[in-house]
Amino acid sequence: MSSTEAERDQARRRLEEAQGRFRRLPASIPAAFITYGMLCAIGSLTVIALHLAEKVPPTPGFASATLVIVFSLIWVAVAMIPLMMFRDRWRRGLGRRWVLLMAAWGAVWVLGVVVATTRFGLVVAPVFFVLFAVAIAGEAAALRSRAGGAQEGTR
Repeated sequence: MSSTEAERDQARRRLEEAQGRFRRLPASIPAAFITYGMLCAIGSLTVIALHLAEKVPPTPGFASATLVIVFSLIWVAVAMIPLMMFRDRWRRGLGRRWVLLMAAWGAVWVLGVVVATTRFGLVVAPVFFVLFAVAIAGEAAALRSRAGGAQEGTR
């Protein structure tokens, strides 16, 4: 066996070993999904809290709905921290999906805040769970398609 063949054989073995290790690694989730999960939880809890705040007897100098909105917006700001910390690790392709996901979240949040004091608010609150489930399913599908393309490229 010549040294070139030995080097090729060693390179092939190392590549197979690296691929095996890569398959055992947990799938990485962009930090944006940590934020999106937090935003969906905040949205759902905001709608429920506003619904319940409407039932609190009025107290002079205290607006329970305002308190709910203020704390919700504080938590929205806190949810943005992972984005700022890990923004350099975002994968390509998330940009368009992120805009769509945030638009959907914003629309449901506004709808939830508007109808929170009605019974419809309790119907809107679980929609945030659906938004998050759709987001994660979409990311899993995109990850699978990228992994499939990467495996075909190594064959």
